[in-house]
Amino acid sequence: MKKSAIALVALFATVSAHAQLGIVGGLTSTATNLNDAYTDIAKSQSVNQYHVGLVYNLNLPFGFSVQPGLVYNMKGASLSTNLSGISGLESMKDLNVQVDTKTGFLEVPVRVAWGMDFGIVKPFIFAEPFVGYAITTETKSKFKDDATKELVSKIPGIKLDTSNSDEDKWVNRDRFSYGLGLGAGVILVKHIGLTVKYYWDFGTPFTTTEDGSAKTSISAAAIGKAMKDQKCNGIVASLYLYF
Repeated sequence: MKKSAIALVALFATVSAHAQLGIVGGLTSTATNLNDAYTDIAKSQSVNQYHVGLVYNLNLPFGFSVQPGLVYNMKGASLSTNLSGISGLESMKDLNVQVDTKTGFLEVPVRVAWGMDFGIVKPFIFAEPFVGYAITTETKSKFKDDATKELVSKIPGIKLDTSNSDEDKWVNRDRFSYGLGLGAGVILVKHIGLTVKYYWDFGTPFTTTEDGSAKTSISAAAIGKAMKDQKCNGIVASLYLYF
């Protein structure tokens, strides 16, 4: 019994010696190629968002490592559409509008990486499955002019946008998400990490209504109808600080 306890303590000490707690932050772009992602991130011309969280990096033998984390990830989407087909707006023409949505997910990613340690620099490649749950959301509509927006807002029974304070913001919406990221990165002087990854969200995180009706708002309905059968893919750039 005593030998087993000593062995467990030794094992825990060995694991702890190769583990690091860290913080992560970065930008999340829904662009699917590097040029568009650069435009999103560097020039802020789209609905690029951010992520922050905690990670626990465990180095394993033969260059492998495992890094679970708890991350708040804000994802965004933007589209241009015509709202004339939505119930209550049939009589109005040329209702072209840009709709932006932002949804915040609490995610648990688990990064499995392999790399080569050159002392000061450790490059690596990785796969990162994740699961998440939506906890915040909002949609905003941008009409061609303020007069059109004011006219639509005065129609009885029509709500333009969805905010986090709305009780019905999750109507007919699947808040659960899951997906996979693939990427590469580097760790510098054992304490600074940089990664870039492409991710696939296998759920439909921006779908808000099943039938495209304005149950929450016309902006949410437009996003839901346009992205009902689409997945959310994109590119993520992250900075890690390990302690």
